[in-house]
Amino acid sequence: MNDMTTVQIIENEWSFPVETVNLTASKVDDCNLYDVPTSMAQAIMRTDTNQILGVHGSKYKAIKHDDVVNSVLDAVKQSSVSNDYETKIEIFDNGAKLRGTIDFNDLTVEPAVGDYVKFRVQFFNSYDSSWAFQQSAFGLRLWCLNGCTHSDTVANTWAKHTTNVNVEGSSSKIKAGLESFLQTPDIYKSWMSTHVDDEMAEMFFKHSMCRVPNKTSTFKWNERMLDALMSCWYSDKSKLGSNKWALYNACTYWASHTSESRSPANTQRLRDNQLAKVFKKANWHSV
Repeated sequence: MNDMTTVQIIENEWSFPVETVNLTASKVDDCNLYDVPTSMAQAIMRTDTNQILGVHGSKYKAIKHDDVVNSVLDAVKQSSVSNDYETKIEIFDNGAKLRGTIDFNDLTVEPAVGDYVKFRVQFFNSYDSSWAFQQSAFGLRLWCLNGCTHSDTVANTWAKHTTNVNVEGSSSKIKAGLESFLQTPDIYKSWMSTHVDDEMAEMFFKHSMCRVPNKTSTFKWNERMLDALMSCWYSDKSKLGSNKWALYNACTYWASHTSESRSPANTQRLRDNQLAKVFKKANWHSV
């Protein structure tokens, strides 16, 4: 196999020094500074810019972006699943958040003619506690590049920064994710033959994704979210037919198209996690 690896990385953008520093507090109309005990709180500082990236409790353990990126890239090489892949690494909020994706160009399945799904590894890290360390392996649909997040195809590692994290233990997860991914064509094909009409799609969205919890017996749902999902459904139904495959792609299109959000990257991650939970529930399998 030819080595066709493409790496899209801005040199050293994510490789900057960080340090745990103590905090101080002050009162209004008081020039004195008071030390905050490290047993209560501490801060992560980006020392090349002196920016505070996050404030945490005493049990917080920083996982450096460098360690995450290097361990995943090393794991991909060690797994030997493919040499034909493209890597993209991005940081957000002055470096407080990191997201990386690795797309394998030659690892694809074709559940329908011309409708390809590509194998992807994605990973996250943060210094502000907004994102736990996470690595996932799943399929990326190539029709419109909306991520496929079916839970059966996900090999996932998730850990808070208060636990011991083995970021080097990625190679076996990538292999396991690929084995699961290569079994998905039969699943997708079964969805293509499962009829879903407009009323069924709407009820699924209302109960599984748009439901608003409340303390009364009244069933409520998020109308704006429902409108957005139904719009995705009508669009995918027109291309793929009135079936579960179209319903699935409507969900993943909604999850991956977040440009209207104030924080698109964070919104996409939250939606992906929401869908992974939805697809594990019995009501998805009964559609």
